[in-house]
Amino acid sequence: MSPLQKVRTEYRDLTALHASVSLLNWDRQVLMPSGGSEARSIHIGRLTAMAHQRLLNPSLRRAVEDARANVAGDPVAERELALIQRQIDQASKLPLKLITRKAEIASQSYEVWRRARPSNDFDALRPYLMSLFDIAQETSSALGYTEHPYDPLLDLYEEGAKTSDVIRMFDQVKPRVSKLIRDIKVNGARIDATWLNGSWETEPLRRAAQNIGAKIGFDYSKGRLDLCANAFCTTVNMNDVRMTTRPGTHIKGVLSSSLHELGHGLYEQNGNPAWSDTSLAGGASLAVHESQSRMWENIIGRSKPFWRFFFSYLQAEFPTLASKIPDQFYAAFTAIQPGWLRVGADELSYNMHILVRFEIEVEILTNKLQVRDMPEAWNAKMKEYVGVNIESDGQGCLQDVHWSKGSIGYFPTYAMGNLIGGQIWEKLRQQIPAWEEQLERGDTSQILAWLTENIYVKASSQAPRDLVTGVCGDYLNPNPWLDYVEEKYSGLYGLN
Repeated sequence: MSPLQKVRTEYRDLTALHASVSLLNWDRQVLMPSGGSEARSIHIGRLTAMAHQRLLNPSLRRAVEDARANVAGDPVAERELALIQRQIDQASKLPLKLITRKAEIASQSYEVWRRARPSNDFDALRPYLMSLFDIAQETSSALGYTEHPYDPLLDLYEEGAKTSDVIRMFDQVKPRVSKLIRDIKVNGARIDATWLNGSWETEPLRRAAQNIGAKIGFDYSKGRLDLCANAFCTTVNMNDVRMTTRPGTHIKGVLSSSLHELGHGLYEQNGNPAWSDTSLAGGASLAVHESQSRMWENIIGRSKPFWRFFFSYLQAEFPTLASKIPDQFYAAFTAIQPGWLRVGADELSYNMHILVRFEIEVEILTNKLQVRDMPEAWNAKMKEYVGVNIESDGQGCLQDVHWSKGSIGYFPTYAMGNLIGGQIWEKLRQQIPAWEEQLERGDTSQILAWLTENIYVKASSQAPRDLVTGVCGDYLNPNPWLDYVEEKYSGLYGLN
């Protein structure tokens, strides 16, 4: 057995534990009876602790050290070992009690969130959020930082990213997006999107989304699409990818979340099978992953040629749509309508939704804001950045699941994903000039093949910055995405 094979043998124990936790979390959110919550929290906590201990096992550390001396000059093998070393370094700084406490509190908190959101009961969730933000502060201190306490939390999701990168990103995006929104409001043509309001049955929406995903290329013999209070995608392995979409009657929210999770699912299913159960499996980072979910949701899924083919899938489920034509649905589905809901939000307002969450996280972590004052801060920022009044905490700071799961540092990757997706799309459409004609025929094969070759099959074999720069020439450049939205919405609204 070679030194690298020995590392992989040791690492498979970790992937099995992580897969078990993923499956327990999926079941908790989709199928588990409410009475199982307490036991499930304990089981997840124990498995998480076992994974932490396994990662710190001296035999794994020695195996990695031995293997690194034998793979010099092989960049993929070096990257595989560097990723494991990164995990070991992070785990060695985090006390086992902290890891276990977070896992158990997050599991309990999720169950409280599911009840608190529809009842607008922030006070019920508040003590859990206080604990989870305390844990985030402890995690930041344990991991260490030189510039900002938010940096190590962001780095957990986007390797190498800094708080200053996020601030610079919003500073670059806000002026052009704000101007475009103002131009649309003052000079844009009026688009009737009111006919999308009202009640749309959940199961036909889910079925339409499933059928659209199958046509695009998601393999349902290796995946699922279920209903959950919060849409997400979890990967047990590349042959078991589980997506969920939101229940409810909000057609934009349901379709958008379905296409969003489809992007994650396609990324996971089309990885390199040779790297299954290794540290190279899965997406390069959260921002790169979000670039694909946001691309399929918006750049492709909110395009006119896409709906010229796939609108028939909705008409098959909803006969009342027979009187509408695809271009009418495209315009209504794509229209700029600032609202309280992040999921399904229009492309221009979306980054401002993320800015609200990013600023609140940073302010709490730096003790400029207390968790108890979160609702008021949220409402004020939504009014300032999105221009909407929040009527309840269910519409406000309780709408997202992330904080109840302890995912603090995650939100910026959505906005970063928008920009990276714009960069990747610019390259894709240069190399596939017939993409519009192909989409109008419902043919996504060339698009999916290009993304697989350039992004998906590379999995985590490169650092995210290197992967994106290799494909696009640079990393986190806002101009391709800004150029794309200006061209798209100027056309939709008849702006000069």
